[in-house]
Amino acid sequence: MSDQVIEIFDSLPRLILRQPSLLRRAAAAQAVLLLEAGQASVRMRLSGGKLDIQPMDGPMQGWHVALRAAPAAWLDHWQSVPAPDAFDIFGMARRGRMRIEGDFTPLMRHLQVIKDILALPRAHQS
Repeated sequence: MSDQVIEIFDSLPRLILRQPSLLRRAAAAQAVLLLEAGQASVRMRLSGGKLDIQPMDGPMQGWHVALRAAPAAWLDHWQSVPAPDAFDIFGMARRGRMRIEGDFTPLMRHLQVIKDILALPRAHQS
């Protein structure tokens, strides 16, 4: 199941290209997130409107904030109509389905852009 989540994370740069308004809003964003699904994780780098997903190669790779959740929580988040405990990262954290760790400054500075990027797979799930 975590392989499926990693594949969806890997699709984010392609999905954002289909959203010109989100690309415009992301142009000023600067953040590096660790996205974790169980034991699997990737780095999401957002810089100047460009989104890049990279595999985590070790603990020394830096990030600003980590979003850690079970693969099932991520898959629930990407349902076309997610439940209240899966609708956004704070709902998942409040219900114990996600841990948010690190420097909250870049997360809060670009919160809506980050939440919109993480929700992109909803429109593309079958």
